Amino acid sequence: MPDYSSAVTSRPQSPAPRIRRGRARGAARSWFRPTWWLPFLGFFLLCAGWALAAPYDASPDEAQHIIRAAAVARGEIAPKPEMVPSGTGAYQNVPATLVRDNCWAFDAAVSAACAKAPEGDEHVVRAATRAGRYNPVFYAVVGWPLALWPNWLGVTLARLIGAGLVSALLASAAHSAAAWTRHRIMGAGVLVAVTPITVHLSGSVNPNGVEIAAGMALIAALIPTMLDPEQPLRRAAMVQIGIAGSVLMTLRALGPLWCAAIVGIMLVPAKRERLRALLRFRPFWWAAGALTVTGAAGALWTVVMKTSELSPVGGGDITFAQAFRHEVVVQWAGYMQEMIGIPSWLDTRLPNTPYYLWYLALGVLALAGFAFAGWADRWRLFAFAAVPFAVVTLSDSFAAAKVGFAGQGRYLLPVAVGVPLLGAFLLGRSGVLDRARSASLFRVLAVLVLPLQLVFLGYTMIRWQAGQGIALTYTPVNPLNGTWHPPAGSGTALAAAAVGCLLLGAWAWTGIGRAKDAAVES
Repeated sequence: MPDYSSAVTSRPQSPAPRIRRGRARGAARSWFRPTWWLPFLGFFLLCAGWALAAPYDASPDEAQHIIRAAAVARGEIAPKPEMVPSGTGAYQNVPATLVRDNCWAFDAAVSAACAKAPEGDEHVVRAATRAGRYNPVFYAVVGWPLALWPNWLGVTLARLIGAGLVSALLASAAHSAAAWTRHRIMGAGVLVAVTPITVHLSGSVNPNGVEIAAGMALIAALIPTMLDPEQPLRRAAMVQIGIAGSVLMTLRALGPLWCAAIVGIMLVPAKRERLRALLRFRPFWWAAGALTVTGAAGALWTVVMKTSELSPVGGGDITFAQAFRHEVVVQWAGYMQEMIGIPSWLDTRLPNTPYYLWYLALGVLALAGFAFAGWADRWRLFAFAAVPFAVVTLSDSFAAAKVGFAGQGRYLLPVAVGVPLLGAFLLGRSGVLDRARSASLFRVLAVLVLPLQLVFLGYTMIRWQAGQGIALTYTPVNPLNGTWHPPAGSGTALAAAAVGCLLLGAWAWTGIGRAKDAAVES
């Protein structure tokens, strides 16, 4: 079996890597083409469906992030790090309408009808938030509507701004797959990598959704840059690497580690010819400089604000070895499902079939890519899965005696999304599938996973609106019924998500053949 990872050195007649030297504004223009705006609209409407369907504090810790965002927009950038009733964090001053108890979380039988809406008295109160020490950049972008309108309008606008940020990053990943490589089956990897939990988080006020999308955009730009020697080095790719990597390193304490892991996986081992061309490419140094500066700033914020400090909650008398065994035997299976999606507050587990179908789509790309790749790229594919599991497993094992098992599957996704992305690329590069078969597989996977997005949303809406197991006077499978309904209406949320899936399906149906083989877009 040929080792495709050595394609540069095995073909001496191939020219040295080319460099795209178009005008700088051409890099910006390249994103605003159908290969960018069609997936952007699709992802945005899909995320908007979740944003419009969800009650207040619908995803893990959303209310904590809302308080932080409103406070940052009011000028409280760096509050004093303190212990708060729910753990480590800080106190912030925000309108009282945004401070609400959650009466339904963790109990799927209780609908959101018991909750008090973010309306009413807007006088400022001092509120505790576990997100009080987090880097303020994300919160400054999404928080201004909460400061102006501390009610449902502000919450919805903040969610939609976050959805726009995520959609721009995901569309950039989709554009990379469709326009920067001839192996456009990589686009199927984008659809499979965007799991329902990513969309759910992206439709809430939570930096985790942006973090996952940034990891995906970074990996999607690095794959053709480092592994496709037939393609030129592109300024647009360097811009995307710089922006996505900077966003990833800014949002959360693990960001610099995740970015370093992604870049390390893609660079080791690197082909000498490609690496030399990259070192001669001036935009590469601008991207490297941006990553260095933002990484240092993110790490400094984490140290100064003690963002990663853990609060003792009585994890129990457990040794590292016992905790490690529990992680591998028990937690790993949970992480796998959580990376697909256990929505709401990890209290809405769907029947097994949707998870099995998503595993099938993932396995098609990951296993086929692994089978037809050289050993260097097999290492990369393995590393994209192993590194996030190792980091979260070891972190939880060391801290279990103090704080219990705090890891969740969503924490792994900024790096783990590289598995379907790289697997799809390696499958396309192997030559096993011609263009027609690649298009067919792309479309089959789209037909498989896009309806599942609506299944996850509809099932979660039933949980929020009627509760699971107590909806005796309502149709249990009808997401339009229930004792609680979102302000915009249940039908509006479902319609937005459905149109988004249709647009993504249109992109999948046309993405393979949009760019000519003879001239891949810049």
